[in-house]
Amino acid sequence: MATWPATLPQYHEIGLQETRQQAFVRTSMDVGPSKQRRRFTTATRFLEGTMLMTTAQKATFDTFYNTTIDEGSQEFDFTDPKDASTIQSVRFTAPPTFTALIGGSSGVEFYRATISLEILP
Repeated sequence: MATWPATLPQYHEIGLQETRQQAFVRTSMDVGPSKQRRRFTTATRFLEGTMLMTTAQKATFDTFYNTTIDEGSQEFDFTDPKDASTIQSVRFTAPPTFTALIGGSSGVEFYRATISLEILP
């Protein structure tokens, strides 16, 4: 399995959003409170946030995304932002978007990448 390149940022910037897949079913009753039951044993976690990248890091990311993980369709290992452990089976849920931030004499120097990932159970 592929691994997130060490030369890329290993964490999202401040403002990382983490959500969990709803793992239960809720059923309304004719009378009284609704009932709930567990739907499955493990839930998928979703991570969404931004990373600041240099022009060189963006080139590395493009190679990783386009070639190594086949346009984002393959799973890869990533660093968990909560405890810095290695997460296996992470994949993109949408293509990343890049915003050019600072121009210089040689052109754009920094990009803010918006990345959406899912951590598979």
